[in-house]
Amino acid sequence: MQPLPKFEYREPGSVAEAARLLAELGSRAKLIGGGTDLVPSMRQGLYTPAYVISLQRIADLRGVAWEDGVGLRIGPMTTLREMEASAEARARFPFLAAAAREVGSPQLREMGTVGGNLCLDTRCRHFNQSEDWQDCVEACVKRGGEFCKASPNGRARKCFAVFSADLATALVAANARVTLQSAGGARTIELADYYTGDGASPTAGRPDEVLTEVLVPSAMQGVLGTYLKYRMRQAIDYPIAGVALTLRPRDGRVHDARMVVGGISSRPVIVKGLGALLEGKVLDETLAESAAKLARKSATPLANTAGDRAHRKQMVYEFARRALAEAAHAAAGAGGGEAR
Repeated sequence: MQPLPKFEYREPGSVAEAARLLAELGSRAKLIGGGTDLVPSMRQGLYTPAYVISLQRIADLRGVAWEDGVGLRIGPMTTLREMEASAEARARFPFLAAAAREVGSPQLREMGTVGGNLCLDTRCRHFNQSEDWQDCVEACVKRGGEFCKASPNGRARKCFAVFSADLATALVAANARVTLQSAGGARTIELADYYTGDGASPTAGRPDEVLTEVLVPSAMQGVLGTYLKYRMRQAIDYPIAGVALTLRPRDGRVHDARMVVGGISSRPVIVKGLGALLEGKVLDETLAESAAKLARKSATPLANTAGDRAHRKQMVYEFARRALAEAAHAAAGAGGGEAR
């Protein structure tokens, strides 16, 4: 790691002030929450912003609270440790608290934030390298080059860097929405639509916008959820495959099922057709097998991170089976809806 590049540090006291600074400074500025992703990237020389704008002083961006008729409101500056320990999260959506617990180490979760996890930069073995290493090779798309070296033939003009956030994958499965604030006003979008699928520009947030709230709508109350993570080491590794599942059991049948796969693509991948496959049916072994095969078919792991692609694809199948089994167990009343 190299020393941090020189930059000017700003610490606004309100969202409005932060948005004004972003509008004024443009691409010369970077927002920082806990800093667990941005600071190492700056030390590697991946980013050299002239201004770093911290959100630490903005109290309105912290906290987890339930509002009847609205849902679970999560402030983006809430730390991951606060999210995993939140009484409201554990009571309403325990699988979200469990997903937060899967991130990094306890020390990292004490600093890392919910918003930081949602805005995590994509990663690639061709991009996340030191300046010395980068000086010896041709630049990839994400560093301003012409082609993506991680693409199947190495000649694609779109970046295939991988999005590897745990909590974000679970929140997409929870049908969460995010609010973005700029100097010109606020807008709210589905979290699933926040991710573009382009590794070089992974989110749809504009440079002048601050993520101000994450909302899990009240309509999701009563769903069962699970998040399962595959990584190389049971320590602080990023996921190289992860499966999040939500469904609503009613009268012994499945309703509103949604499965999302993370750590394999430039965005969380929603398993298309799974909801229709399971809707109104009893979740037996045959149906779970069909659903797991559908998840495996939807997963096309990129070859720019750790782990064998075929094995990661198979782990999506295995985790999908396990998630469905846990949901069936919880729906039968033996698991209480707790997720691991």
